[in-house]
Amino acid sequence: MKTVPLTLTEPTWSKFEAQLRSYVGRRVDARWADDVVGDVLLRLVQHRSSFESAENPVAWMLRVAANAIADHYRRRSAEDRTRALVKTEAQDASARAIQETQSTVDEFARCLVPFIRTLPKPYSDALMLTAIEGLSQAEAARRLGLSHSGVKSRVQRARAQLKQALLRCCALEVDRRGSLLDYERLTKGCGTAC
Repeated sequence: MKTVPLTLTEPTWSKFEAQLRSYVGRRVDARWADDVVGDVLLRLVQHRSSFESAENPVAWMLRVAANAIADHYRRRSAEDRTRALVKTEAQDASARAIQETQSTVDEFARCLVPFIRTLPKPYSDALMLTAIEGLSQAEAARRLGLSHSGVKSRVQRARAQLKQALLRCCALEVDRRGSLLDYERLTKGCGTAC
């Protein structure tokens, strides 16, 4: 049986496109349907002579659409696996960075106590209770027999003095939020155990 080439008129093409969109829309998430339809239409244009000479152009188009849908799911699956791998790698790298930063912070924290002890006693006591022992400023005020504002003032002054002492002895690397990333001792005569 001899096939007669299909002539694609505007009404014929509109009918094919409507069938194609319906077919793809039932098989692919709506956000990807236009991409798959576009892929099918591109394949139809690239193989127009085969499409037009097909014995059953609708069946031929649906076969091309089925292949495009299968390709879409293979591609999405590969992208999802790649995204999961990248996400896992990023999480691992982030966890390692957090662990390294925490190790640096812990090491540096051990050095703070000797620095704090070099401050004048009223400031040293207030900062030790709040920063090292973890008391609230209100609890520290009760323990020291001071007002809350008095302890708050001493803690602020102690922090300023501690910062100056640290900057004389150490080069600090901090992130944009001020969190310690790394430090290096500049002088040996700082009077600390670090």
